[in-house]
Amino acid sequence: MTEQQPTADTHDMTWLLNRLAQSRGVKHAVLFTSDGLVLAHSEELNRDVADRTAASSSSLFALGRGVGEFAPTPDDTTPRKIIIDLPGACVLVFAAGHNTVLAVSISAEMTDAKVAVASAETIKAIKGLAPALAARERTPTS
Repeated sequence: MTEQQPTADTHDMTWLLNRLAQSRGVKHAVLFTSDGLVLAHSEELNRDVADRTAASSSSLFALGRGVGEFAPTPDDTTPRKIIIDLPGACVLVFAAGHNTVLAVSISAEMTDAKVAVASAETIKAIKGLAPALAARERTPTS
């Protein structure tokens, strides 16, 4: 019997999100499937907020794929990062692994150096753990 590689849908990745949330300026992090199912979130974040964040961020990520022809980009291009710049805060939405997306909330505006630091930390974590941040394809149940 072949053992399956650990993925975000089979193993708890809260430790990674907690570590990200300790980075300079980072408030919260949510890892979710590309269709909006929360896989893990940093401990300081309420589960209801994590669910709403995953749902809205997955929609934004799908929208990012959809506008690829406007750019233009190759077919099936996944956005690397979507930036939501709010007064006093910034939300970064990253492609994390196969079928997964990571949203990170930063307590700074886009021009603040904290955003660059948090973005670099997140990209570093994603690159190092991309296979483990993946999620298997979900199949409909009969």
